[in-house]
Amino acid sequence: MIPPLPLWVLTGTVAVVGRVVMSPYQKYLLADSSEAEVLFVRDTVALLLFVPTVAWLLLSEGFSGAPVGTVAMLSTGFLNVVGAFVVFRALNREDASVVVPLMSLSPVVTSAVEPLLRNTVVPPTVVVGSVLSAAGAAVVTSEQNKLQSIVRSSDTEAVVLALSANIIFGVTSTLDGIATASVHPLYVSATIVLFVCAGTTLRLHRQSSRGFTEQRERLSTLYRRDKGVLGVVQFVGLGATLVTFGVAPSATQAAILFKSNIVLVVLVSSVGLQEQHLLRRSVGATIISAGVVLAVTN
Repeated sequence: MIPPLPLWVLTGTVAVVGRVVMSPYQKYLLADSSEAEVLFVRDTVALLLFVPTVAWLLLSEGFSGAPVGTVAMLSTGFLNVVGAFVVFRALNREDASVVVPLMSLSPVVTSAVEPLLRNTVVPPTVVVGSVLSAAGAAVVTSEQNKLQSIVRSSDTEAVVLALSANIIFGVTSTLDGIATASVHPLYVSATIVLFVCAGTTLRLHRQSSRGFTEQRERLSTLYRRDKGVLGVVQFVGLGATLVTFGVAPSATQAAILFKSNIVLVVLVSSVGLQEQHLLRRSVGATIISAGVVLAVTN
């Protein structure tokens, strides 16, 4: 008889499916809107869904998080905003084929940071799994077939920013695990969305050269076009992500599992889309799969 899957694998799978759905749908919306506008619409709808949910949770259960969990919750919300700005600045200075592969190291960072911040031992096999998942993600997400496109980048600051993003998101994964150990995952999810929404609002305000009226009309059009779908996916996916961090044996294992969304994207591309470098991406997806297996079966 096949043993039942652990709860963290089931919730992690929901989060992975949410990410797979969100990526192409966001790309579809970006055809006629800026990235800041799409993220603003996504996060405001998700926040509207989190508000009544958190209110119901407060009335029914109250808030009983430990001080360390509360601090971790606020810290991860803030660092998610910082990480988003770092990524955006890096992408503004260099091609995605250089930046994105360099940002695939966050599971490795988590495996190094987690034992320092939590009373958690990360087994060697999980560390190996984190390295494999990072290497596979770098192979898949690079648009070039040679490492030369990354090593010989034309902008050193972009490389430093991309590597810094790994540290930020590696730390946030650990903080997510610390926060959800004592704070309900819905509180942590809502806090992250609130911080990110505030950051996106600031970014939209600072980068928009249009008048307030025109910007409002563009956002209204985008809301009607999206019909709240992106926000619902964010609500479900982020909630599942934080539940996974809360029940997984370690944040490192959860972070590795989340990399499997790349595997699903490659599978969809191989079946229904005519994309370049499919062989290389399939090899990268296989490497990620090996890392995920090591993490899940440990």
